[in-house]
Amino acid sequence: MTPPTKSDQPPAGTAAKLEAGREVRNLVPIESHAHWEAPSDRPDPVAILEKQAAEREQDLVPIRYGRMLESAFTFYRGGAAIMAWDLSKTPTTDLRVQACGDAHLLNFGIFAAPDRRLVFDLNDFDETLPASFEWDLKRLTASVAIGALDNGFSKSEAGSCVRRAVSTYSTVIAENSQMRFLDAWYARLDIDEVRKLVESSGDPKRMKTLDKTVTKAMSRDNVGALSRFADSTPLGYRIKEEAPVIMRIPVDQYPESAKWINQAFEDYVASMQPDRQMLIRRYKYCDFARKVVGVGSVGTAAFMLLLMGDRFDDPLFIQLKQAQESVLAPYAGASEFANHGQRVVEGQRIMQAASDSFLGWLQGIGPKKRHFYARQLRDMKGSANIAKMGPEQLEGYAGLCGRSLAHAHARSGDAARLSGYIGKGNKLGKALEKFSLAYAEQNALDYAKLLEAEASGRVQVERGV
Repeated sequence: MTPPTKSDQPPAGTAAKLEAGREVRNLVPIESHAHWEAPSDRPDPVAILEKQAAEREQDLVPIRYGRMLESAFTFYRGGAAIMAWDLSKTPTTDLRVQACGDAHLLNFGIFAAPDRRLVFDLNDFDETLPASFEWDLKRLTASVAIGALDNGFSKSEAGSCVRRAVSTYSTVIAENSQMRFLDAWYARLDIDEVRKLVESSGDPKRMKTLDKTVTKAMSRDNVGALSRFADSTPLGYRIKEEAPVIMRIPVDQYPESAKWINQAFEDYVASMQPDRQMLIRRYKYCDFARKVVGVGSVGTAAFMLLLMGDRFDDPLFIQLKQAQESVLAPYAGASEFANHGQRVVEGQRIMQAASDSFLGWLQGIGPKKRHFYARQLRDMKGSANIAKMGPEQLEGYAGLCGRSLAHAHARSGDAARLSGYIGKGNKLGKALEKFSLAYAEQNALDYAKLLEAEASGRVQVERGV
């Protein structure tokens, strides 16, 4: 048998896919992605938020609005449903991937892989669903532009950050199009590779910031969470109350809640792989509490579960978070999974090269039959402080996010078709620069409408929580 030989030309199959991707430009030209103008039938953005609020914990809705109103950028973070409608009205390709659905700058970060090495990757999948690749990319680049302008950058500086995100995304997609499928599947951004990328920038400030972020992330583990979130009592560890963000559920006073928690735990464990089931069953139940998390997800049901091993320094915090229909579903199609918690977990496993060992899902036994997914609350998680970044730092970070998104898309999408469509140069980057700056203006108008709704009393707002 003749061994395979190296060639500068792509294999026949890859070449055909590259050409197929180029042909998509005839239907959806690259230049068409530059345009954004609000359609005349665009829904009231506040009404979209109010529709979501109707299905959430009512005492938490004012907190959600308060967090969204901190800035135009935080408004954007909470407005995934608003942009989903907008994206559905933009030129859309048939180049589908497992999309994140909410790939803004702060849904990327550092966390520990199961092998305990730190990686940089997407870390929020509440809205994940198969959809066109450019929807994720536009969600990212618009967040780059909005974050940059929020920091006082010029439009030129914001545009440069957007182009970096897209050029890096395009380069990594092109690289993946030439890789063996297994190599593309296993590719991930370990922290050592991130260090090399930051060092190559020649910016000592970026390196110092990375070191601080890594150090902080390594301290944010289960043991660190125990001192942060719990107290030792004669009855064992109990979660500290920080009303209204953290509210204990006194199981001893409400037997029905104990039944719900036990059943929820069993259903969650049943969704896990057998080896993980064996591990988690070694831990014993200690306490349970409601915990408000995030910006856009505030108001959905979210809880923290404290489990303890045989040692006082062996805690395991599990987060249970309600999963609702993806904001993309009305436009990209319904999920194949009946349980939205499973949708989130399966989407995360597809997009991440290294996922949380304790991922699982369940359905509540209450009358609402709510869907949940579960994961570790803290596992060496670290995130960037966008507000403190200068133009060069944000441009570098945008490139890192573009790289990560490309790896995620290459795992489920056809990298060769994507690369063929994107082409060489940064034509797509220039188009998305125009789109993102225009959408930043749209976001500012939507943000102003929520401020007006607060001033008129249409919505109740609780700030600083």
